Amino acid sequence: MRRSKWSSTVLEVFCALVTALILTWTIAHVVPTTVHTPAQLRDVAFGWPFPWYHQDLRRYEPATFPDDMYIVGDRVDPLPTTVDVFALTGDVLVTAVILWLVVGALIALLRPRITRALDARRKAHSRET
Repeated sequence: MRRSKWSSTVLEVFCALVTALILTWTIAHVVPTTVHTPAQLRDVAFGWPFPWYHQDLRRYEPATFPDDMYIVGDRVDPLPTTVDVFALTGDVLVTAVILWLVVGALIALLRPRITRALDARRKAHSRET
């Protein structure tokens, strides 16, 4: 049974979107947002390139400004948090396109090397038989 081109494309898109979602979530949790005034603590937005994760971080007011703030995951006493689904979707799509381009470029760069290695392996195998 042969897989169709359509099913492999769907699988590629699905994998790119899942990987992009994981990267988008990681970026939001790892990259800080700089807060310049106490008023900005009311709605600190995280995410790249579109802020999609918003938290009210007034209870964590720093001693000096500007200061870098990170997402706070507080299960005991939760913070007011909202998620902008449209911005999250945009971030995932942008990240997926960037991933697709990077992987495509890597495949294009490595294809000649892989082809030579496979050809050498085939020639060695054909000499043995």
